[in-house]
Amino acid sequence: MFEKNFFYLLLIFVFSSGLFSQSEYSGSRLEKILSKKELIVGVNKQYEPFYIENPKDGYPGIDAELAKLYADYLGVSLKLIPMKTFRQFSEDIRVGKIDLALAGISTDLNRGKQVTFSDPYLVTTPAGLVSKKILPPEPEGNIVTSRRFISLNDLFTLSGLVSFSVRSNTTNHIYLQKKFSKLPIYSYLSDSIAVDNLISNNVTCFVADSFFILTLLQKNPSLRANYLPLLGTVQEENISAALPQNDLIFCG
Repeated sequence: MFEKNFFYLLLIFVFSSGLFSQSEYSGSRLEKILSKKELIVGVNKQYEPFYIENPKDGYPGIDAELAKLYADYLGVSLKLIPMKTFRQFSEDIRVGKIDLALAGISTDLNRGKQVTFSDPYLVTTPAGLVSKKILPPEPEGNIVTSRRFISLNDLFTLSGLVSFSVRSNTTNHIYLQKKFSKLPIYSYLSDSIAVDNLISNNVTCFVADSFFILTLLQKNPSLRANYLPLLGTVQEENISAALPQNDLIFCG
């Protein structure tokens, strides 16, 4: 679990726009939040460790905790609404069903046309969990090999053996389509289904962001026996809050 003081620093950094006198809120989404005394935040239903549904240890995830701290800072109650797609988040922000989204959302130019992004509160990268069956045997004794598998880019040398599973319509999916377009890429509605296809040997590499891979291994350490995590940076992804467009007080 992240230390609380770390989240307070994130809160100030990400939502520094909230540090205005109340008289300056007029016409802003922030004014509506304070008026109704409730902050409604969209979270990603299928994206641990950012949001954890029915958590066993009571910890709801990074985004849920950050949302709670922001609500406490504003002095309002908090309502979390789990969703699945960026389209849902952006549309519900636009029409006012939710006030903002904290959902492990990666920023990009196309998404920026639909919402305003806060400063990033985390930086991640597309990462993988690859079957050791397709990797060269590990060196024994004094044998030294120059080939190390650290990131997804290292799989280019094994292109004939690699097939991917990934959650559809994500930045990780787009990354694979750009970088590994000639290899089999199977996309699924959820990360859990994509992981199941790796374990069932239908593919040889599961791709998600590095935080998801680390969380998966923490929950299921036995996976390390048969799969190697590839966590090296291949493309920095800024994780930011999605806010209403052109709301200079809320987003400024």
